[in-house]
Amino acid sequence: MKQQPQTQRPMRNLTRRGPRPRRKGGGPALAGDLLAALLAALGGGAERARLSLLWQNWEQVMGPELAPLALPLGHHKDMLLIGAEDAMLMQELHLMSGEILERVNAFMENPFFTSVKVTLVLGKNVLNTAAPPSPTEETSRGEQSDAQPTLRPVRPSGSFLAGMDPASPVARCYARFAGKQADGTPQNPSQENATS
Repeated sequence: MKQQPQTQRPMRNLTRRGPRPRRKGGGPALAGDLLAALLAALGGGAERARLSLLWQNWEQVMGPELAPLALPLGHHKDMLLIGAEDAMLMQELHLMSGEILERVNAFMENPFFTSVKVTLVLGKNVLNTAAPPSPTEETSRGEQSDAQPTLRPVRPSGSFLAGMDPASPVARCYARFAGKQADGTPQNPSQENATS
C-alpha cells in the first residue's frame, strides 16, 4: 500500500481570536479603552480599580478619628475585612459596622459591601500602610539608608495602659499582650524568655 503525501496546512495564529477592533478612521486606540480591556482580561475591571482607590484613600473615607483604629485588611466577596489592634477596639468597630459600611459604600458609589468582619491584626499586612520613604529622603533627614520592607505588620501599641490601674489583672493581661509592663515601659527580652 502506497502512502499518499500529506499536504501541509498553513499554521493558524492561535494567539489572535479574531480581527482586532479598529476605531473609525483607523487611528490609534484610546489608552483608557485599552486599560479597561486589559483589566477585564485580567479578571478585574472597574470594581478592582475602585477597590484599589478605596485602600489608597482609606484615611479620607473613614475620617481622622476612625482611620487609625479601623485598619483595612481586604475583602471576601461582599464582606469588608477590617483589623483592630485589640479585643476592646474590635468590639467597638463591630458595633460601628453600620457606619463603616455607609462610608465605604458611599465611596464605592454603589452597595459593594453588605457586611463587615472585624478581626485582630496580629501581624497581618494592612492595605493602607504608606510606602517607606525613598533612600534619598532618608539620607536627607540624616537617617540610615537601610532598606526596609514595604509592608510592616501592625503590633499592639499599648496606648490604653496609661488610663489603667497597673495592679489590675486586666491591665497586666493587656500589657503582656502589647509586649509592655503594666506601667507602660517595654518588657526586657530576658523577662520574656524566662516566662515563655
